[in-house]
Amino acid sequence: MPKKLLIRKKLSKTDIDYRMSVPTKSLDAFGIRKGEHCREIGVTDIHGERKMFRCSTRRTGLHPKPVLSSGWTAFAKERGLNEGDEVTFFVMDDIKGAEDLEFQIQARRKMKLFGKVFWTAPL
Repeated sequence: MPKKLLIRKKLSKTDIDYRMSVPTKSLDAFGIRKGEHCREIGVTDIHGERKMFRCSTRRTGLHPKPVLSSGWTAFAKERGLNEGDEVTFFVMDDIKGAEDLEFQIQARRKMKLFGKVFWTAPL
């Protein structure tokens, strides 16, 4: 199934514990309608397990500052993600029966061994 890279991000402590900030330039991909400030998005991991994440923006101010909250923090804890680990979101093309865009998520842990950095296989 064709997919397009949307976000690749090194995770901060806040991303893990509370909510993951999303680059503003990728906000349009989440399809939050004008006048609304949040939306549930369908996300599938590499094992085919589907999750729902909430993408929301500030209600006021010039910069919307999008974040992923509900669903995201549970996913991060499930996968044992920590500060410095990496998450990648892809937009999936043309999924039959999907009402909206669907996303795929891949996460990988950063590990150090004898002073060298290694990355786990996608989780």
